[in-house]
Order: sequence, then structure tokens, then C-alpha cells
Amino acid sequence: MADWNEQNVRHLLSRAGFGAKPNDVKIFLRKGQLLTVATLVGQSPSKAMGPGVSDVDANSIAALREWWVRRMVKQNNRRLQEKMVLFWHDHFASQYSVVKNVKRMALQNRTFRELGLDSFHALVQAITRDGAMLLMLDGKDNRKNNLNENYGRELMELFVLGVADANGKPNYTQGDVQELARACTGFQVSATTDLGFLNPNRFDDGNKTLWAAQPNPDNPNNSPVTGNLGFEDEDGVPFPPTTNVVDILFAHRDSDNQLTMPRFIGRKLWEWFGYPNPSKTLVDEITSDFRANGFVIRDLLRSIFLHEEFYSSAAKTSTVKNPCEFSFGALRALEARTNFDSVHDGLDLMGMELFEPPTVNGWNQGLAWVSTGLFLSRWGIGQELAAGRDPKVFKLILKKLFDEDGTVEGVVDGLLARLGIADYVPAGARQALVDYMNDYPGTVDLTDETYVETKVRGVIALMLELPEFNIH
Repeated sequence: MADWNEQNVRHLLSRAGFGAKPNDVKIFLRKGQLLTVATLVGQSPSKAMGPGVSDVDANSIAALREWWVRRMVKQNNRRLQEKMVLFWHDHFASQYSVVKNVKRMALQNRTFRELGLDSFHALVQAITRDGAMLLMLDGKDNRKNNLNENYGRELMELFVLGVADANGKPNYTQGDVQELARACTGFQVSATTDLGFLNPNRFDDGNKTLWAAQPNPDNPNNSPVTGNLGFEDEDGVPFPPTTNVVDILFAHRDSDNQLTMPRFIGRKLWEWFGYPNPSKTLVDEITSDFRANGFVIRDLLRSIFLHEEFYSSAAKTSTVKNPCEFSFGALRALEARTNFDSVHDGLDLMGMELFEPPTVNGWNQGLAWVSTGLFLSRWGIGQELAAGRDPKVFKLILKKLFDEDGTVEGVVDGLLARLGIADYVPAGARQALVDYMNDYPGTVDLTDETYVETKVRGVIALMLELPEFNIH
């Protein structure tokens, strides 16, 4: 078990949420690691849902985005829940520009909040009949004698199995895509409730076979499964009353004869919370309880947050913060005020327009967030936050951030600590920040409003541009 110190508390709160307020660190440090992790993963399901009407309306989608941004920034007790809503939004990527229905986007967002920490089986089942997803991947058009393969393909490729296993061996064939598409027929979206439902008259009720042909001779672990395969209906009743195709996908084995799905989703969650390209050994370790206890996501997250490797230097310095993590973390650490009207606009400029992931693959993570153009936008957002004097945009109350009776060095060290990077910024960079504070034509005086407005705001802007604040 890792040492439970301020650095590790900040790391956990940065990854399992959107950063920490100063008092958060003190609270969770006193709780200890086991109780802190139990508190984070133990959040109960929530049916909280943002505003939305069933039409294409710029004001409506803007209101939904503002509602979710506000929730992500302000949540304390449900910080991990909202972080997982963002993860699932990226994993089951749906675009408002395709769905063109704000209520359906809001309902999908609620589904992630309600089911996102619990049974992955239930979540996959729910997203299959989700109104937004049925539009996004053309599931509403998939019916007997007129197949549409889009959802069936992405269900295997992006959502449950992956194209290939950890050894690079393919997990399925084109024939499996076609058979799974047949099992996905029959879903429609209610114009009244905006929820998906299963129409038996559109369902292909013939026998279907998955894994009829092994993708390659080195992967002989999946016996063909034949039957009138389908899904549960909206009431949780199997239709047809035979094997649920989700069960078949979850039972798929890779070329090591290990369950494919746990390795796939375990790897993806580790990369979201830890670092890229984890070893098979590590993935198998963190998915042990997940496999043993019926594929409950909170079990997988608990294993990640209690694993020593999660607190390694690699896990703290290998991932670029996405725009939500960058901006929300700064807002929380600096205890800035905003009415949230402009926060999403900043996310958009930094490349993360909520409810509009660029493709069905979601957003490109890592260094893609700090390409030249996007990093300049990030720089601009940091400067705007540091300069904040308007609560309708951003407002920093500087007197809350430092001690007027202190020293310039104390201001720099205190701000670096607030931002969670005091342990990572090199001595030379720290000294450059001190030198900046001292480079002033008048008297360096922390009680002088002109000096404070110029230099304290300026040094905050510089800190938000540091590489150490942009990675975690």
C-alpha cells in the first residue's frame, strides 16, 4: 500500500475527480487511504438529469452543457461519479450534431450517472436501447431484412472487446459483426419518452451464430454459440427468452484463454486514471475482483486506486490533463467564482466540446490535447482565469490565496501547493517565478493593491502554463 501523504491524496483527487480544494486534502489525509477510496467508489447511483427538450435548439444544448459543467466543478461527494460520467461519454461517444435531440442526450448522460459505477453488464444493456445511441449508430434503422451493422460492430470493436486482444490477435470476424447486427434488430425510439424500446415485429427472430469461425488458429477458445440471440427489453425481460447476447460477449476469451472484456475495459480505465500501455500482468491484477464479483465497475476502480502502481511516478507524470481536468482543477484549487456561462466555451476552444466528441472513438487523449493550436487556447484560458475580476466570467479573490504578511517566496510556494505541483516544479522554474514576482519597478509589497493585482495574477497565469500543471 502506498504512503498516504499530501502528494498521493492530491494525485488521487486529481484523477478520481477534478482536483482538490485546499481543505479537501486535509479531510482525505485524515481519513486514510482505505476509507478515502471506499468513500469515492461507494457513491450511490444518481438519477440527476440536466435540462433538455426534444428538438434542435442551441439554447437548450447550451443549458445542458452548463448544467453538467457546474455539476462536475462543484460536486464533492460525487466527484468520482461525475468523472466516470465523462469517461462513459467518451467511451460510448454520442454527438449532439447527429442525435439532434437535447433530451435524449440528457437521458444518456443520466444513464451514465445512474449505472456508471455499478454493473457493466447492465450499462451495456442500457446503452444498447438508449435513445441517443440508437440515433448515433443507426440502431433505430436496424431491422430484420434490412440490417445496419453500425452498432453491432462498435459494440464489439469499441465498447466491449476491442478489435484485437493483448497479443494482437483479432477478437471477431466480419461474420460475427453480421450475426450480432441481427441480434441487435428491433429497437426503436419512443417519440413520447425519447427512450428506446424493442418492437418484436422488427426483430430478426431466426437462429444466429457467434464465433462460427475462429479469427485465427491461435485463438481456439470460443465455441460457436447458436440460438435466437437477442437482448433484454426495456423492462429487463429477455427477448427472445434465450441467451442474452451481452452474456455471450462477456464470456468471450482471448488467445491467452482469459476473459477478453475485463482486460479490455480494465486497460482502458487504467489508461484513463493511470498511464498508457499497462502490462498484461497489471491489468490482470486490477481486474481480479471485477472478474470475481460479476463485473461491477466500482470493484475495478477500487483495485486501481488501491494499487501501488497507481501512485508511482509514471502514473503522476505520464498523462496530459484533458480540458475538463485542466480548467476544473484550476477553478477548484484557486476557489474561483464563475456563473459557468463561459466555462464550456473555454472547453470548446481547448478541443473538448461536451456532447460533441469528434468521432465514435471519442476524443484523442494524451499529447493531442497540447497540440500547438490547442495549447495556445489553454494558455489563453489560464490567463483569463488568472485575470478574473468578473464573477460572470471568472473571479479570483486574491486575498484568499496568500498571506499579506508573508514573503514573495511564501506566495510562490503557497500557490504551487494549492495547484498541487509544489513537489514537481524544478528548482529553476520555482526560482524564475520568484524572480518574476521581484521584478517590479516599485516597492515589492504584498499589501500594495497595484503590486498584487499585477504580480500575483501574473504569477498564477505563469503557473497554469507550466508543464507540471498540465500533466498528472
